[in-house]
Amino acid sequence: MFQQRTAEGPAATVPGRRFPRVRSTLRVIWISLVVTSVFALVFVVSLLVTLPTSALREFATVPAQVTGLYGRIWDGQASLDGGYTLDWAIRPGQLFTGRAVFDATLAGPDTRLQGTLFATPWEIGASNVTGRAGPGLLDLLPGLALRDCTSRAVADISGLSISRGAAAAAGVVSVDAGVCKDALQRDAPIPAMRLELSTQGNDAQAQLRDRDSELARLTVTGDRRAILRLEPEGAVLIPGLPTSGPVIVEYPF
Repeated sequence: MFQQRTAEGPAATVPGRRFPRVRSTLRVIWISLVVTSVFALVFVVSLLVTLPTSALREFATVPAQVTGLYGRIWDGQASLDGGYTLDWAIRPGQLFTGRAVFDATLAGPDTRLQGTLFATPWEIGASNVTGRAGPGLLDLLPGLALRDCTSRAVADISGLSISRGAAAAAGVVSVDAGVCKDALQRDAPIPAMRLELSTQGNDAQAQLRDRDSELARLTVTGDRRAILRLEPEGAVLIPGLPTSGPVIVEYPF
């Protein structure tokens, strides 16, 4: 009585027959994106290989203490006041993991520090910083109340880093006893000191101590604040600072 009619036209297409064509199109798009990304990465790496360090002056503020830039951004050198040099060389293979890793050496008449610097989109820091630092480095810092110091330091820092929501530090810096000159060219004795770096939760701390007491403490918090607490025992080492109680300075960055 009734005859079953078969559907014809586009509506009769068996469900799923178009899927292989869609998957094939998506595969082509995906491969194209990967190839494009690889070519872009190769281009960036090639640019780093050939771009001279002098190009840094075109898109970054170079400190006044830098007297010359040589080599390439990939592996170069910066000459500094006082006869110091900063050499660096990138580890190319790390670029493919999304990390920029540099081996760096700071050297001069009284200094030789070496370590590894690294940066990602979420974190920057340094690791395995070791060596000696001489008093001439202080002359690179403008505005210090003490000059012409004789103390030397030995660094053994396993790590320093700051990332989204956290800061970390670990290591020790030992400072020899010595003498500095204040603004009136008077002698200012400096005791032997020890700077201890540690991590407390999401904060990094640097505690400066002499043989008897704590002199100062710097805390870098995970929410981007630096808090310096200078004790009276530490304030007496810096001419002009009050010594009646702790000096606390806090600023965001």
